[in-house]
Amino acid sequence: MSSEQSASVSNHFAQSLDVSGVRASALTKSRATSGALAPEAGSLRLSRRPSLCAPFLLAALLLCLWAGPARAQTPDHLNAKIDDPVYTTYAAPMSRSEYFVDEGYHLNHYTPGRAVSYTTDTAGDFGIVWQLGHAVAAGVDGFAAKPILRRSFTDIAQLDYQPFPAIRVRETFVVYSSRLAFVDVEITNESGKPAPLVANVWYQRPDPVTDAAFTGRRMVTFGHVEPANLWFETPQPKYDPNFNDVLVLSLPAASAGSFAQAGALDAIHNGEALSGTIAGSIRGFVLDANLTVPAHGSRRFRIVRGVAPASQPITALESGARALLSQPTAPLIAQSEAQYRRAPRLKLPNRDWQMVYWSALSLVRQQMMPPEGMAHHNYYVFSREPTWRWGHEGQVFHESLSMLAYAYMNPASAEDSQRVFMGRQEPSGYIGYRVGPYVTQTYPVKGEQTTSAPFFSWTNWEIYQLSHDRKFLAESYRSGSAFANYILKTRDKDGDGFLEWGGNAMLECVRDSQDVIWHLFGDTDDSPSRVKALDFTAMMVMETHSLAEMARALGRPAEARQWQQHSDRLAALVRTRMWDPKTGFFYNLSRDTGTFVTAKGISLKRKEVIGFLPLWAGIATKAQAARLVQHLTDPNEFWRRFGVPTLSADDPYFQPQIKECCQWNGAVWLLWNYLVFHGLLRYGYRTQAEELLRRVMAAVTFQLDRNHRFWESYSPDFTTLHSPKNYLWDSILARMMIDLYAPAHAH
Repeated sequence: MSSEQSASVSNHFAQSLDVSGVRASALTKSRATSGALAPEAGSLRLSRRPSLCAPFLLAALLLCLWAGPARAQTPDHLNAKIDDPVYTTYAAPMSRSEYFVDEGYHLNHYTPGRAVSYTTDTAGDFGIVWQLGHAVAAGVDGFAAKPILRRSFTDIAQLDYQPFPAIRVRETFVVYSSRLAFVDVEITNESGKPAPLVANVWYQRPDPVTDAAFTGRRMVTFGHVEPANLWFETPQPKYDPNFNDVLVLSLPAASAGSFAQAGALDAIHNGEALSGTIAGSIRGFVLDANLTVPAHGSRRFRIVRGVAPASQPITALESGARALLSQPTAPLIAQSEAQYRRAPRLKLPNRDWQMVYWSALSLVRQQMMPPEGMAHHNYYVFSREPTWRWGHEGQVFHESLSMLAYAYMNPASAEDSQRVFMGRQEPSGYIGYRVGPYVTQTYPVKGEQTTSAPFFSWTNWEIYQLSHDRKFLAESYRSGSAFANYILKTRDKDGDGFLEWGGNAMLECVRDSQDVIWHLFGDTDDSPSRVKALDFTAMMVMETHSLAEMARALGRPAEARQWQQHSDRLAALVRTRMWDPKTGFFYNLSRDTGTFVTAKGISLKRKEVIGFLPLWAGIATKAQAARLVQHLTDPNEFWRRFGVPTLSADDPYFQPQIKECCQWNGAVWLLWNYLVFHGLLRYGYRTQAEELLRRVMAAVTFQLDRNHRFWESYSPDFTTLHSPKNYLWDSILARMMIDLYAPAHAH
């Protein structure tokens, strides 16, 4: 017996309906009947539950209580409350996704005063508000039993709640494709009397929708606009900013109405009369479905939501929506659950960590898109809901570090994502800053193209150690060798072995805003090119070492020695020239002097997170590592409440408040915390690595508890954030947990 059945058992003995248990958000509603529509029979499926004997109920309940907690360890058996740390954004499975129309949804089942809602960034929100007699269950905080999230996959959510005592609702939400989603609704009456319910199905959007029409008492059609600048930086002629929309019910509406100004939820809460018409330019509408649920019985209905480019016939969207009214859910659930089968099952410190682990894997899998356009293999976007224009166009090397986690779910798909880079490589070895299905962004400056921070071969080597795919290894070695040679040839302009950022150096270096060193040089696009780059040189230590490992695995010992010599030479430069024994830290060097001080007397000795990269790359001596760990674990520097900031807290440029995107003067970036974490494990500082993970987990868990989203970056000290939502690379958390709690899996 499942835990949801046990909860059903506990209410089975109710002999009558009593709405007195509905709390503060239950409102009295009295609607005028001018919007009423004639009833239509045969629209609902009925079922009756036989009564169960008390001894069997007691035994089943005890069994469920005994078995329940152990099942909260996979996305198929979450049993998560509204304040549990679960990611609740959903998008279509990769096989039914497309680029130019791709609607994702966020499940809001947690906001006080609001009913369960499916929200979007630009296409509007929808859901159900329940009415029983004159009582309205207007918000989840007033439900007789608050929502419990039973399942949560990349594309499917299933939750149970009780809007009124003895009335149990199960909503199974499925994002079927980039165009279509549906909610399968099952209502169970656990009392001994029939329940005359009204389902107020609502839709609303802050900006008006156009050409609204209500047809057949089951379908509303309308249109909305999503400007191209919300989706892309590069103009895309194929993109149609005008969308057709549908919302379809499987049962006829008894009444309907639209609202030109007020939101639909406000209209329901205020008991406004429904006009009976939905037409023209509006901001929301309501469809009222009457359904009497028999005693100890259940009824079901379905809501389908669809969007499609307005340049295509709306009839195709309408027919697709109607087809989903009868789509079985069980096969879709099974397909979605199968995505997680390869992922390691970890014994983590607590239930919250289990939920964050599965949520992190859902995050990365959800962003994977099928081959399209110039991308001949699957690729990723940074976020599908909300959509960010700079993160929607394609892949970048440092975001691809998320493949280190994703490879545990689907190594072949992680390999294919890396092949997107290989397929766009130029004969010189150059790979563009961003590559996607319809762009290759190179951002040339003074004739030099921009690439990105070189994590390419290291990522490939890590994936290979999971997949053991020799074909991928050979491809990675060819492509990685060409790319490394390009870097060594073009990014050592001084000829002294140190590497300097090129092209649009601000983009190429990753740390593209509010960096303390770039600030010293005027915060221009070429500011990062003014230093002999500590981070760039350390990254190439790992790139060339990874190529040496590949060459050895491919049986090419001479080439392996050559690549290892490159790695050792670069490591020696960092170890001896970029280390300051007085402060016990690694720094950039000024290009005009080759020291820590510029020709104008400006000191570059500012402690940044990049100073710990020599731990990650294995460059530091044991003595240097010990000094670095002293800085790392100093609460006045880097050992902050929510992880390692990008800049030491004792620096006057430090800013712990996250006010916008792309802050590198104090924000906690999870990928960079992973590199520090990796370095701690590499040098035997496991206790410190465990503590770092705990601090980062505290940041992420706090946000998932309250808003059920991941974030681009986190404050080292505070909980208020204003960074972009649902950033792909936060999935690296799953890899951190695997590295600590499944060492047999993590090489």
